[in-house]
Amino acid sequence: MSERPDPVEASRRYAELAATYERRVRLTSRWRPTAVRRLRLQPGDHALDVGCGTGANFPYLVAAVGPTGLVTGVDVSDAMAARAGARATEAGWDNVNVVVGDAATAPLPEMVDGALFFLVHDLLRSRTVLDRNIAACRPGARIVAFGPKRVTRWWAWPLNAALRRSIEPYVTTFEGLDAPWDHLLRRLDELSIGSLALGTLYLAHGRVPE
Repeated sequence: MSERPDPVEASRRYAELAATYERRVRLTSRWRPTAVRRLRLQPGDHALDVGCGTGANFPYLVAAVGPTGLVTGVDVSDAMAARAGARATEAGWDNVNVVVGDAATAPLPEMVDGALFFLVHDLLRSRTVLDRNIAACRPGARIVAFGPKRVTRWWAWPLNAALRRSIEPYVTTFEGLDAPWDHLLRRLDELSIGSLALGTLYLAHGRVPE
């Protein structure tokens, strides 16, 4: 396991995981609607799904921005992005665009109204990714992050051991697992962090400074 996120390794892994990814992470999917609601999107808004994977957040994002809004998904894995694109095509969402590329360098839209980081620990540990994607947001836009975290209690070692085993296929670094949102603290206003699932998951949301 690397001390820093490795997008090349992540792309390789997700090429193998794409076909079964949603089934593997189904237990966390119950929080997708909640995460999208925290973006406070309005009809006509433009939402950015950073590390969109197979597009599992798209139904909730599309419903939030409506037919006059836009959703842009970005993912480093060709295989995951292909499934996201197919999901949009099959649903008839012509207002969804999927960009294939590293979130640190991929072309991004401008002045988006909200950005979602859902189950993308590697991306949240990259200052470059955060700086570029937050810069793509308008002032006052909402940023929401959801994912796993280590429980910082002495009695929680069995939980933490199980957590590391469960997320190891999907991350290339465990760095920052105590507080995966800490790089957001210096970049967002009004950052709020909540714990879920006995403290093994978190939901963070804040606002781009105006």
